[in-house]
Amino acid sequence: MVSLIPSYFPPISHWKYIINNKCYWNTESFYQKQTLRNRTYIHGANGILMLSVPVKHSGKNIKRKFNDILVENNQDWKKNHFKSIKTAYQSSPYYEFYENKIIDFFNQDTNQLYKLNLSSINLVLDCLKLECFEINDISKFKTINDLNFLTNVKRSTEENTKYIQTFEEKNGFINDLSILDLLFNCGPNSLDYIQ
Repeated sequence: MVSLIPSYFPPISHWKYIINNKCYWNTESFYQKQTLRNRTYIHGANGILMLSVPVKHSGKNIKRKFNDILVENNQDWKKNHFKSIKTAYQSSPYYEFYENKIIDFFNQDTNQLYKLNLSSINLVLDCLKLECFEINDISKFKTINDLNFLTNVKRSTEENTKYIQTFEEKNGFINDLSILDLLFNCGPNSLDYIQ
């Protein structure tokens, strides 16, 4: 069993843990700014493009738990993220197969960041026709592989096996991007790549 902090369209490196283990989604940890909790990276025409979900700040300098963090929905971030994703991947081999699911994702109303992140993970699981074995009570388990550190970084730097990316000729291969990059470029073969 693994303990993971759910991130926003997690990087490819996280998925080998998500699909091969029973997952406990740790939402009780303290929120850390400028981490993968509210950002993901895609391959745009000019290279790496960071997509960051804006969050509401308390105005006080106190630690808040991740499950208390609210999304700042007064900004037009959903429209901007969708536009960025579409511009980056509309010419990729599998974008059109998943576009409606992405549209539905950005049309949902979610106020809590951890729920938004879990929704992004569930969207990808649905696209890959997988289920995640989610654990709600970790007290029964003697061995827990704590992988929360994976989300506590600004950007994952884990090495991935190379696959064909949309803008690779222009920018070269960019490592460990959002799972969306793999999904739109490799489609159903993404699962073979991850495993």
